[in-house]
Amino acid sequence: MAQIGSYGDIVFQVSDKSVLTPSKLRQKVSGQWGKHKPIMRKPRPEFGGADARGITFTIILDATLGIRPRKTLERIEEMIEEGFVDYMVIGNKTMGNNRFAITAMTEEWDVIYNGGELAKATLDITLEEYT
Repeated sequence: MAQIGSYGDIVFQVSDKSVLTPSKLRQKVSGQWGKHKPIMRKPRPEFGGADARGITFTIILDATLGIRPRKTLERIEEMIEEGFVDYMVIGNKTMGNNRFAITAMTEEWDVIYNGGELAKATLDITLEEYT
């Protein structure tokens, strides 16, 4: 098994039994900037410190790749609704210095079998730095 990374108990990995990998992973790092508006002069920027980082990525939950889509989807929903926070790890290194909370997820149910069995879903996940 080749472990790519993890967030909490969600492990991103590739093996002969299962594949769960993040794609389109993006991180936003920004600063807080304000402007002073002196009379009859151009505004002056002022740095107010670092802003909270944000991470977005997509994962595909595919039963044909050894993943249980419904179980994994329900676990992520639970993490969101309980306010779970943990480090986002890619390649044995944390992204940023702090933990992250899942603030949003959109889910697309791509393949549903007879009886409502979810066979494939695509999730877009948004994390925000928790300080």
